[in-house]
Amino acid sequence: MKSTDELSRSKRALLALGLGEREDGHRWRAGRRLVAVGRRRVTVVALTAGLLAAGTATVTATVSASASSDPAAASAGTAPVRDIPGCAEEQRATWTNGLPAPWEACNSRSGIQGIEGSNAVNSRGTIFQAAAVLDKDGHAGLARSRDGGKTWQRVTLPIEFWDIIGYVQVDPATNRVFYTSIARPSQTGPGSGTTNPIGYSDDDGNTWHVTRIGGAANGEPDTLGDLGSIFIGPPPKGTKTSGYPNVVYTCNLTPQPSSPTSDAQCWRSLDGGKSFQRPSAPTFSRATADCPPNGVLIPNRGVVARDGTVYLPMSECGQWVVGVSKDAGKTFTWNPIPGARNEIDQAALADQQANVPGCAGSVAFAGCPEVFQLYGQQRLALDAKGTLYFIHNKDGLRLSVSADGGKSWAESTIVSVPGVFTVWSSIVARGNGQVGLSYLGQSQGSRDWHGYMAVVERADNPRARTIATARVSAPDNPLMPYRCCGSRQMILPPGTPPQAFPYNLIEHGGLSYAPDGTLWAAFFRDSTRDPANTQSAAYEIVAGHMAPSGAR
Repeated sequence: MKSTDELSRSKRALLALGLGEREDGHRWRAGRRLVAVGRRRVTVVALTAGLLAAGTATVTATVSASASSDPAAASAGTAPVRDIPGCAEEQRATWTNGLPAPWEACNSRSGIQGIEGSNAVNSRGTIFQAAAVLDKDGHAGLARSRDGGKTWQRVTLPIEFWDIIGYVQVDPATNRVFYTSIARPSQTGPGSGTTNPIGYSDDDGNTWHVTRIGGAANGEPDTLGDLGSIFIGPPPKGTKTSGYPNVVYTCNLTPQPSSPTSDAQCWRSLDGGKSFQRPSAPTFSRATADCPPNGVLIPNRGVVARDGTVYLPMSECGQWVVGVSKDAGKTFTWNPIPGARNEIDQAALADQQANVPGCAGSVAFAGCPEVFQLYGQQRLALDAKGTLYFIHNKDGLRLSVSADGGKSWAESTIVSVPGVFTVWSSIVARGNGQVGLSYLGQSQGSRDWHGYMAVVERADNPRARTIATARVSAPDNPLMPYRCCGSRQMILPPGTPPQAFPYNLIEHGGLSYAPDGTLWAAFFRDSTRDPANTQSAAYEIVAGHMAPSGAR
């Protein structure tokens, strides 16, 4: 049985995460407002209420088999929240059982306009976050911080890069920065092209070498691809690089010239990004029996093992699979991840179309929360001992684990805060079994969206793992109040004729470990605090930071 003091700490911890106190059997107090418990997740929220009545053991075992408390760590984590330089609104993390954890999260506001971001951190601790909107000169840009988020600079990118689906990655072995985006269409003026640009910089983004993937010059179709990503790793046995130690891979969702559908394609560079070739067939073979030849494949960011093995996650007609390549992307063996499907609740979608601003008029309903959960380009992670971790959103953020190189997967378990609808989730791993998570989340009955970060220890063992989670901003100061997370109109270069373009949304998230073991996440903030805002010009690049308590 908990002491009165322990119970009080648990209540405060739950309030910090917006879960609130139970008022009666049907309603909850979250922050200052009463919210009704939604029908779809009554069980999860009610189980959290059980913490106050039944004690830690019941909730830890019932909410998720993936979570357990660490009493020693919880005891050590009761110190006051300390200031983290370069950050604001420091929030104490809590374990799944509600007790304080020895981690803090906060946010660093860049003051730079941005949307659709990813992030990366080099070995010197320099943080990059994709801006993916145009500056006053019509150039795409990056946000960069060289002092741990205390100050930020906008790095202007070459004119070839556009403001759609910007993606940044750093090779930790060389600190070379890579960036890709969708190609500029011809009506946008200088820098336009019919194939995706990709470039690299060896001086933190001050100067760039830019090339293009695909296209007639490379003997391939045009590749005005969407949802692009970059990943880097050592070459496997039998593959030789030229003038650069690692292989650089990029994949995207590419429209097919002879078909109205799109498909996944990947390219690789053996010379550090100077040139890219497509090593595999134009389309991948389906691993899912019910995905027809014209079914859409959506690639995600891959990871590369120490021996050069490539692991590539892919959505095949909604079913997530992981491909394994031993020859630097020439051939893949595919295996499905049980239970990992992109599924839309049609009743929830219909309700959102009627009631959520920006939902009904968006392309493919991409402005609807029910569809938000399908997005996120960083779903797969690999730790030092070769364990794979995959996340997807279904009644919360779920984590699947594979200890045999993706051949089989343990049943997924929820690793997010109970009662929170999760979208734009990202994962990263380090060491043996430590995993970092980031996601945007909306509590039941609330219109507001908060940024969350978490550290999972012993993530490879669902029965022994511990999860410390914190918001990156104060409970009454959400990153996205009222709605999330897109715009109604594209921000076009100066001089471009105005044109309606239902451009929604933050399709990327991002999460990276810094050299000191702290986590940095890519988030955005609606700076207008206006419920009617639908313009991405009002969105500001924000970096979430999670560090051990008292980190300096």
